[in-house]
Amino acid sequence: MHHRLRPVAALVLLLPLAAQAATRIDEQHPLAAGGRVEVSNIAGKVTVRGWDRNEVALTGNLADGLRLQQDKSSNRVRWEVIYPRNSNSNSGGATLELRVPRSVEVQVGTVSADIDMADVDLRRLSANAVSGDITAAGRSGEASLATVSGSIRSQVKTQRLSLRAVSGDVQAGGGIAGEVNAETVSGDIRLDTAEVQRLAAEAVSGSLHVGAGALSPGGKVTLETVSGSIALALPRKVSARLAVKTFSGDIQSDAGQVERPRYGPGRSLETRLGTGDGDISINAHSGNVRVTLGNR
Repeated sequence: MHHRLRPVAALVLLLPLAAQAATRIDEQHPLAAGGRVEVSNIAGKVTVRGWDRNEVALTGNLADGLRLQQDKSSNRVRWEVIYPRNSNSNSGGATLELRVPRSVEVQVGTVSADIDMADVDLRRLSANAVSGDITAAGRSGEASLATVSGSIRSQVKTQRLSLRAVSGDVQAGGGIAGEVNAETVSGDIRLDTAEVQRLAAEAVSGSLHVGAGALSPGGKVTLETVSGSIALALPRKVSARLAVKTFSGDIQSDAGQVERPRYGPGRSLETRLGTGDGDISINAHSGNVRVTLGNR
């Protein structure tokens, strides 16, 4: 009697595994330079890689109950993972890998899925996540990376970069230049740039660590924090007017003289670096400020 029950018991144990069997996807579509690719997913992971083909491809696995919705035209492809109502995203979600040609626009949106991009050469890049991390590397004419509680790590070489996070850290390098904008609330920001025309970084309780390779003639740098510290490293031959203000924090600078009012809190510093072509403005409420000049 017990021997007859064993096959039935084994089948019962396998049922949960069968219920979570993944569906394999393998989609391709021709797409030339100037086209647009959009991918939307809630949970899991989205990986993006570039290749030398005039087509876009999406491969990966969908957890049981999920389906892939497609919208294709000659210059636009959109793939969205559809989750059933009242579904549990912890069931596995979707693991996707996207292959994209050169000089296209890529838009990726996720909720709790991480986004990993590398080896791309794009016209425009946009990645948005809620609780997922974003890692990006390659080249793009312009790039916008945003997350709420995740972190951002960028090594995208671009002339226009926008980075936004709420509670996550933001870090960027790899040849960013031109216009750079970075914002966070409670995370830290670390930027290592080439020559910039406009650079703005702002944090509430996070710290700013910025290294600028050069400042274009007439360029502008603006750094602001509430309770975080600010560290700015500049090349010795930079040309700009430097203005630094704090309410309760200290100021240390390789150039200029720190002044303190006779009555009341606060410190300030104003000086000219080189011929004073550009403008560098630093404001910190309760954080300390450090400005260094070196051979960058």
